[in-house]
Amino acid sequence: MDVTALRRSWRQFTVAGPRAVKYFYASLFVIAPETRTMFPTNMRYQEDKLLAALGHILTHVDDAEELTAFTHRLGADHRRFQARDADGNVIHLAEHHYIWVGQALLATLEHFLGTAWTPALKAEWAAAYEAVAKLMLAGAAESERSLPPYWEAQVLDVDRRLVDLVVLTVRPNYLCAYRPGQSLPVQLPDLRMWRYLSPANAPRPDGTIEFHVRATGRFSTHLVRRTGVGDRLLLGHPVGTTLSSYDRAPHRPLLLVAGGSGLAPLRAVVESLRQGPARSVTLVVGGKTPSDLYDHQALAMLASTASAGQSAGERWLRYVPTVEAGWGWEGAVGTAVDVALRLRSWEDSDVLVCGSPAMIRDTIRTLVDAGVPPDQILTETFDHTSYPPIVASPDTSRPLSRLGAR
Repeated sequence: MDVTALRRSWRQFTVAGPRAVKYFYASLFVIAPETRTMFPTNMRYQEDKLLAALGHILTHVDDAEELTAFTHRLGADHRRFQARDADGNVIHLAEHHYIWVGQALLATLEHFLGTAWTPALKAEWAAAYEAVAKLMLAGAAESERSLPPYWEAQVLDVDRRLVDLVVLTVRPNYLCAYRPGQSLPVQLPDLRMWRYLSPANAPRPDGTIEFHVRATGRFSTHLVRRTGVGDRLLLGHPVGTTLSSYDRAPHRPLLLVAGGSGLAPLRAVVESLRQGPARSVTLVVGGKTPSDLYDHQALAMLASTASAGQSAGERWLRYVPTVEAGWGWEGAVGTAVDVALRLRSWEDSDVLVCGSPAMIRDTIRTLVDAGVPPDQILTETFDHTSYPPIVASPDTSRPLSRLGAR
């Protein structure tokens, strides 16, 4: 394989950017019109993910271990995508879909590379794509032996805590295993789009999952305003390795800093820690005003219960609700990170941070400026600019401070 030629042509190809991606999908939908229903109506973010995935493959094309791991994850992740035939029957990804994608990719490269697209370069790209497709199919087949392509979940309870925030309780059709701190791709079948939500609870014996959703876009607004008991959601395979590695150094105290619905994965972590050995845990939850502390009662109750490894009279969880402004508020005032730093120094601790991208960025900066080592700050986001199979490295001990705050 001529890696140099592949990478050189990829750099030329990416100059076209969004135009090239639009051409690729137009070609694919002409070659195989039935694949159109695999994708959302608005293709904007899907285009970003295609470039991210192809770029990651080209970056690691000469690293067999990483390429195999990534393409296996990619193949397993793609099992959740489906199309429908003319009669409305579900069609899952199969080998012929990969052939169509390869045809569309080669056609797109030819169109944008012009005279640089030689027979020799075409042969290199065709061979490289065939190898990647085989690895993805192998990853899909391996996943199929133990996991479904997705779980079907029924909405059991809808609790609208705020005008723009809802707490949903769902039950998958069978057990969906995940680690606290991970996220699940969630689809509303009517919208044909997937978004990532974090369970707000540790795995339960009855398999139910709680999601905290704030209305920030079309998908989340639909969940907040229109979801009802009995509705159906699809859940994909759990992703995320960083927040879920909260137990990598159990000898260290643990600080959790949450903003808004970023509380969800951290509450799942706290629930899990309650079942394990005693550990010093501090949870600081911030909001603009007291009304933003939508889960206050549940967290206060959690802090008042004993942990499995707790000695008599010992407090395992310190819960600190804080607001930036609040008339008559008697608790802590300030941003969550400022309040946390007033409690003590955290150089000896692991710190988990979850909230909006701006909150994560500002919190990390403030903690580092206060002397907290960057490799002890763990955070994870799955937004439209990132592609989870790329982030989901098998190395669960790696801090995400170098990936977070995108």
